[in-house]
Amino acid sequence: MNLTTEQNNIRKEAAAWIDESVMPFSNIWEEKQELPREVIDAFAGRGYFGAALPKEWGGLGLDSISFGLLCGEIARGSVSLLSRLTVHNMASQAILRWGTPEQKARFLPTLATGEKLGAFALTEPEIGSDAVNIKTRISETGGGLLVDGVKQWTSMGDRADVFLVMGGLAEGTGAAAVLVERNTEGLSTEEMKNLLGFRAAGVSKVTLDKCRIPLDNLIGNLGGGFTYVASHALDHGRYCVGWGGVGVMDGCLQACVDYAANRKQFDQPLRGHQLIQEMLANMAMDYEAARALALQCAVQREEGDPNSIMSTAMAKYFSSRASLRVASDAVQIHGGNGCGDEYPVQRYFRDAKICEIIEGSSQMQQLMISRAVCMSRKRRKKERRK
Repeated sequence: MNLTTEQNNIRKEAAAWIDESVMPFSNIWEEKQELPREVIDAFAGRGYFGAALPKEWGGLGLDSISFGLLCGEIARGSVSLLSRLTVHNMASQAILRWGTPEQKARFLPTLATGEKLGAFALTEPEIGSDAVNIKTRISETGGGLLVDGVKQWTSMGDRADVFLVMGGLAEGTGAAAVLVERNTEGLSTEEMKNLLGFRAAGVSKVTLDKCRIPLDNLIGNLGGGFTYVASHALDHGRYCVGWGGVGVMDGCLQACVDYAANRKQFDQPLRGHQLIQEMLANMAMDYEAARALALQCAVQREEGDPNSIMSTAMAKYFSSRASLRVASDAVQIHGGNGCGDEYPVQRYFRDAKICEIIEGSSQMQQLMISRAVCMSRKRRKKERRK
């Protein structure tokens, strides 16, 4: 598809900033397992934390295609940086969709500018994809709410000012989504170090020890937290990760083309060897296929097509799996150099594997896609017989 001039300019501006301010330092940040505050401030200064929020709330108001292209460029530079944007966007989009007018006015302006940072706390130490059986409990007490539980694998947990927390209802069935602010008594965070990937994403364990919050911090209704709020947030998370995989493949492909042109083996550049050519060809096809799926998904989201939910799952599923294949070949092409921190491919490889797990594992996406395909094909078969 042809991009508009504005969409192209947004991508080019992001790419230029990534090339200058992110790419040269990404491996260092991953080694130190920390993203410098000045980088987050610069990111916020460019309006990227509010990229997908409407202008009326102080955001950039980017369309779905522009926002996806932005996510791809960010991932090319640092998947850890994209992870921070992803969870921030999940929290802000949940407030935008399900928050009351008062909640929107209270939280969205500062989330849009990056003055306040958001995070999404769903996964728990003993609960991964089985999110409906989370152990965190939310109960009504004294005109407010009591939140008690432990969350894990929460990106931006090191710096988030407000956490969108999912918990089951202590009084009955269902779940609730609540906003727990950093200064709430009983909330504490502990960074999780030495992870396989996402090492500069601020991934943390979040402990909620009988945190008392006002009833005004409830997002949506009691009992509808997972069906509505969490599902909406996860859909936005998958969209970001789907484009993130595209960015990883873009980075891998560029790194390999450059390396294969300059590195010589058996008296000729690597790119002259047929087996290397085969790998580059397969990498290019995976990249183009993933990008096409992501763009199709972006168009559907922009048009409000209900099929966009399944397209998002497909884009995330294919992109994350393809990015791991591409990153694995990228390391292979670089040989021993691909295992060190002089080149970006080892970082891409580690991060690509994480992309297969977060915001719903590849296996969860397969279940969703399979069920949707069976339903749609059943309807299509009936329509053909009319």
